[in-house]
Amino acid sequence: MNWPMVKLKDCCQVVGGATPKRNIASYWDGDIPWITPKDVSNLDEPYIYEAPEYISSAGYKAAATYMLPAGTVLLTSRAPIGNVAIAGIELCTNQGFKSLIPGQNVHSKYLYHCIKKFVPQLELLGNGATFKEVSKRVVEDFEIPLPPLEEQKRIAAILDKADGVRQKREQAIKLADDFLRATFLEMFGDPVGNPKGWKKNKIKKGVLDITSGWSAIG
Repeated sequence: MNWPMVKLKDCCQVVGGATPKRNIASYWDGDIPWITPKDVSNLDEPYIYEAPEYISSAGYKAAATYMLPAGTVLLTSRAPIGNVAIAGIELCTNQGFKSLIPGQNVHSKYLYHCIKKFVPQLELLGNGATFKEVSKRVVEDFEIPLPPLEEQKRIAAILDKADGVRQKREQAIKLADDFLRATFLEMFGDPVGNPKGWKKNKIKKGVLDITSGWSAIG
């Protein structure tokens, strides 16, 4: 389908964040959830529902950060570029985000999947000597395909199922690896420490031949 390409600034509100001064105690330990890029770096699902740190109303006002509604797509814009999550609660962020508040014609889950797909292109648009960062203007001008809202919901549901299958497959592979490792150790013990006292021999005494690799010619 040839859906229109739309700039993010024309379908979302792009919002940055900020950090209250750490040396002012009254700015911290309040009731406003506040997150950093590391808080969305290893999520098991798209949504983030809690924050490891909270700021106070005074800290919120002093830092001039922005309160993001639930459903906002959180995009890390530096260190690294491209971690993506969805705010499951109202929260605010530090300056390491360019967050996307979807317009009425944008489905949060579709936007989430769409941004994840385009992360490599966003990374190429990053600038900076010490570490790469994408600016607010770059994010605002970035274009995504925007089908009708119902089609967005359908696409998001399909991609959710695909993600679920992928996660289950990864879990199954990990369980199989863990089982094989545990079985080996139970049968033979740790090959380094050799707690079972197995007799050691050189490899050449247990194999018929040892060969090197080769390259085809022509």
